[in-house]
Amino acid sequence: MKFTATQLVTKISVSDMLLSKSFYERMLGFKLDERYTINSGGDYQKDSYMQLNAPSSNGGAFTLGLYKDIDKPFDAMPQTGTVPSFIVDDVHATLHHFLQQKIAVIAAGNGSGDNQYIIKNESDEGYVDLFFFFCDPDNNSLVIRQNLPKLPA
Repeated sequence: MKFTATQLVTKISVSDMLLSKSFYERMLGFKLDERYTINSGGDYQKDSYMQLNAPSSNGGAFTLGLYKDIDKPFDAMPQTGTVPSFIVDDVHATLHHFLQQKIAVIAAGNGSGDNQYIIKNESDEGYVDLFFFFCDPDNNSLVIRQNLPKLPA
C-alpha cells in the first residue's frame, strides 16, 4: 500500500475556544467547519474541538484543529516544536498589517525596522525565503513566509 492523504489538519492547543476561533477567523481568514465541532460541556470545556478551514490562493486549503487541552495561554512562545507556516506574496505588507492589528509579532531578526522581525534564509540551491514569527492568543508560534526567486549565480 502506498500512503496517500486528502488533507492535513494541524492541531493547535488553545485555552479559550471562542477567543481562538475569533482570532483565526478575523486575522487569518479561517472559517469554521461546523461538521467537526465538539462542544464539550456545552461551553467549550476541556477536550472541545473546532475545525477551521482557510482557502489558499492556489486552490488548496489549510485546516487547523483548535483543541482545548490547556487551561491558560503558554507563558511564552515555545522555542522549539511544530510551527505552522503561512506562505504569502508580500511578507512586508503582512508584517505591517499584523503590527497595525496588534498581533504579537516576535522581534527575532538581526536588524532594525522590518528587519528586527524578518529573518532571511538562503537554501543550498540559492533560493531565498523571508519569514517572521507571530503568536496567537495562547502564544502558539506561527510563521508568515515569502518565497523569493532563486538568486542569480
